[in-house]
Amino acid sequence: MKPLFDTILLGALLVMLPVILGGCAGLAPGPPDAREALRGLADNAAHGLLEDPPWAPADPAAVTILLQPAEVDATLPITPDALNEALARGLLSQENSPHVLDWMPASMSRSSSEQWLLQARLSAEAPPLRLSDRVLQPYRLQFDLSRPGKERSHWQWQASGAVDLDALPATESTPAP
Repeated sequence: MKPLFDTILLGALLVMLPVILGGCAGLAPGPPDAREALRGLADNAAHGLLEDPPWAPADPAAVTILLQPAEVDATLPITPDALNEALARGLLSQENSPHVLDWMPASMSRSSSEQWLLQARLSAEAPPLRLSDRVLQPYRLQFDLSRPGKERSHWQWQASGAVDLDALPATESTPAP
């Protein structure tokens, strides 16, 4: 009776083992989608910017950042609008963030002491790094903050890194495969 029981138990284990292993393989996280990759880049940039901002940290809610149209290197598959949207979301998601508007009026009032213009530039100045499973593009992200009509209020921040090109959103001009 014992050999029959051992045979049934062994057979059951052999049948269940692929099912268990297949279930574990299905739990692995998938690759990041385009929105997550761009959001990660923007969140890191927002954190760096707000770590030591040029305005008084006592009342960040009194500050408004107006996003100028971003400048994006043509070799990167990111539109300026997508970068601005990601930066606005990244800034607004930070603790003690100022107000952020992805809009700028045609003329600025010089009396708006707590308004800052943000110009973002994303450039790819180095060739892509080809790895066995992906292509990483080194980048430099630069922020120029200034106050309307006050040239002395100019402030810069920059960060460098590398981003997975396959995880970035395709631009509208990218042809479909």
